Amino acid sequence: MRAIWQGLEALFAEIETAFKETKRKFPKEVRCRLGCDDCCYALFDLSLAEAALLQREFRRLPRKKRREILRRLEKYERDWTRQRPPVLTPFVLSTIKIRCPLLNEKKRCDLYHARPATCRLYGIPVEIDGETFVCGHSGFEPGQKYPTVIFHKVQERLAALSEKIAPNGRQLRVSLSAALRGSFPGVQFLTD
Repeated sequence: MRAIWQGLEALFAEIETAFKETKRKFPKEVRCRLGCDDCCYALFDLSLAEAALLQREFRRLPRKKRREILRRLEKYERDWTRQRPPVLTPFVLSTIKIRCPLLNEKKRCDLYHARPATCRLYGIPVEIDGETFVCGHSGFEPGQKYPTVIFHKVQERLAALSEKIAPNGRQLRVSLSAALRGSFPGVQFLTD
């Protein structure tokens, strides 16, 4: 598993560099700051590699903190059941706002250091399936040209790491619920 963790670390470092560079060039447009939690109400799934990392880091939390997160996860799952649309597309998902169970009462992520690529990219322009998405609080103007992360390329790297974990791991997408609960059908993780 060490190669997977190192691969994720390298990818996340590249994402951080892209984020910082975009923020440096467009400081008025990138409005991310401590306490802003818009990205914590976005729905997304995870690669198997990201899910494994979240599960590993979740297990390392103190028992009391894990119980708090699991209580918030139950609410997250109820909210998703009530709001789940019949057709799921990136645009439809971007319109649904459900509080992430990792967001604590102080508006901070309890697993910030292990947050997935989607969370790390939120706030700068990202292209998904040919369409560019930005944070609703950003100052990026429609029709203007900005550096944009091609999310498919990020997903390809995550898929390659996931393939190292399990056969067909490249195709497996994991819900946040499954990641936190550690329920990965057909996958048995080795210890670190």
